[in-house]
Amino acid sequence: MTNTNDTIFALSTVFGKSGVAVIRISGNDALKTLNHFNVKKDVIPRFATLVDLYDSSSQLIDNGIIIYFPAPNSFTGEDVIELQVHGSKAVIKIILEELSKVFAIAKPGEFSLRAFLNGKFDLTQIEGIADLIDAETKMQARQAVKQMSGELERLYNGWRQKLILIQSKIEAYIDFPEDITTEKHELEKINNEVQLLIQSIKEHLNDNRRGERLREGLHVVITGEPNSGKSTLFNFLAKRDIAIVSEYAGTTRDVLEAHVDIGGYPIILYDTAGIRESSDPIESEGINRAKKKSSEADIRIELLPYSTEVTTASTEISQSDTIYVLSKADDITNDCNIKINGIDFLPISILKRTGMDKLISAIKAKAEEKFGGDRDIPVITRQRHRNCMLKALKHLQRFDIDNPIELISEELRLAALELGAVTGIINVEEILDNIFSSFCVGK
Repeated sequence: MTNTNDTIFALSTVFGKSGVAVIRISGNDALKTLNHFNVKKDVIPRFATLVDLYDSSSQLIDNGIIIYFPAPNSFTGEDVIELQVHGSKAVIKIILEELSKVFAIAKPGEFSLRAFLNGKFDLTQIEGIADLIDAETKMQARQAVKQMSGELERLYNGWRQKLILIQSKIEAYIDFPEDITTEKHELEKINNEVQLLIQSIKEHLNDNRRGERLREGLHVVITGEPNSGKSTLFNFLAKRDIAIVSEYAGTTRDVLEAHVDIGGYPIILYDTAGIRESSDPIESEGINRAKKKSSEADIRIELLPYSTEVTTASTEISQSDTIYVLSKADDITNDCNIKINGIDFLPISILKRTGMDKLISAIKAKAEEKFGGDRDIPVITRQRHRNCMLKALKHLQRFDIDNPIELISEELRLAALELGAVTGIINVEEILDNIFSSFCVGK
């Protein structure tokens, strides 16, 4: 755990040549930055001030912008100084060296950790910030912003507050049974509330993991026979030459991977070995890996080379997660689907760019299906959330009004504990506070 008594600093932008570099200092002694760099101007809180910065030998380092954010109205909840200087490697190095003489260099994530410890954000919001920084596509950024705004926190804390209220009723009955004259009626009402909460959590968990998939990327595998154009299509969608393309069957031996953005959705694209019988042990291993990757895929793009005899080809039963493509259809002048054994195939020609827009639209449509659902409903974005919710659900499902009242209370307490673990808020005193503030037991 970090020592929150230290004042910390770090470069908040990428190290390298840039127009502006941002360096942040956070902690009780952050204002010492002004004296250390011999800032001669008055710095007004929350206003940008142009200043000259000097090193310990009174040599001018740079002139830049300084902004002071007093506690608690800062990102970390502590005093924060932000330096905006020219993005020169030399300038950055000198300033960081000077700061290291008086402050501690921040550990990874330490600014966000302090923001959490000081109650500025809950854990789900902090994770949303991390996801936004890592976002590579529009849809990933949208999901991260929604989580950063606190939508998961509000949902989980709402459920948790319901559990605390229910448990406080149970605790009141345990401590003051003479104040509850309709025991069975009260317990039945509590049971109905718990059952409604169980249903809400089940619906939340039954999300096809779309939040986690959007965060991590959808797995799309290109599969087909040797020389069907898989590697050419892979390079086209990846927008760079990754796979070796040749006229010889069996060129691709291993699974190749590329991260691409299609319609704002994160796609992890895989090129695989051609599926055929082979006595070559290396190619056979590649084929086995191709089959395994195909079976694990969220979406498959199955290629069949176009020819005049294509209508007689035998094809497996159509699968909903598969896009069927006729590759090398250089002689076709339109991209209308061709039906083969009842399956719609999309003809494409990478050489002439025929059908490529339609293929990309098909991939986007499949991605929307996977990430679909009500966009306004908060979704689970991490396995950590899911694990806690499953544990909470397990405790609630053990709830039984026929059990001893102490066991009922314990299951509710453990369920609330798991919900609190998601957001990072765990406070057993809330139950006691709720009893005495809401029930007026007069004891």
